[in-house]
Amino acid sequence: MARFIRLALTAVMLNIVCTAITFAAEGGEAAAPAVEGPSTQSGTGGRSLFEMVIASGVVEWVLIVLSIVGVSIGIHRMLTIKRDALVPEGLVDDLHNVFAEGVTDDAVEEALGMVQDDGSMLGEVLAAALDKKDFGFDSMREAAEAVGVAEQNKYMTQISYLSLLAAIGPMLGLLGTVWGMIGAFMKMAANRGNVDPALLADNIGGAMITTATGLIIAIPMMFLFFFLRARVNKCVLDASVYTGEVLDYFRVPR
Repeated sequence: MARFIRLALTAVMLNIVCTAITFAAEGGEAAAPAVEGPSTQSGTGGRSLFEMVIASGVVEWVLIVLSIVGVSIGIHRMLTIKRDALVPEGLVDDLHNVFAEGVTDDAVEEALGMVQDDGSMLGEVLAAALDKKDFGFDSMREAAEAVGVAEQNKYMTQISYLSLLAAIGPMLGLLGTVWGMIGAFMKMAANRGNVDPALLADNIGGAMITTATGLIIAIPMMFLFFFLRARVNKCVLDASVYTGEVLDYFRVPR
């Protein structure tokens, strides 16, 4: 847990630093023409990217929080959902050594203690199978399949939040843009069309920042989700293969 907190704080700090650098660069580019050229009719001049983000409203700040949460979840899942952690090959080698001289009650007890202390996806599946040893090979296989499905669902649930963020990010961004567009057109209606076009374009540009932010969140979150989903599915397949190798020791010869 402490490691996750440190990673989350690191991700937040990197996000803040990168955002500040981007805002500073965009702000400098936007401020330079304002010094050389005449001011606009409204007298406000062009706004920097940072000022447009500030003026984008509550939706933009919600999206920024979601981006920080998404980065933290993504880093944590990348570090915890790994093949070596979910399907340790050393565990299977140890079980082969235990059953090399035969499937005795002592060997089963030793193997069961090993897999119960492991805690990985493969360990949970093998523990469920070995626990049904007294009920026969078919019961062991069914228990392994049931726990395998449960383990797959557990890890898929952990990465499903990335898919959720990828789905609601653009929707929230579109909501912020539509809300900003409504405000711009209401301003036009209140002034009977006598609105500075430059100022109106500035307001509309600020409103569209939320859509851009939503897409910036959605694209990497969707990539991480599909990448981690493929990793989980590969680990499930490998765990099934290794479990089959161990269960072959309990198969009754015909």
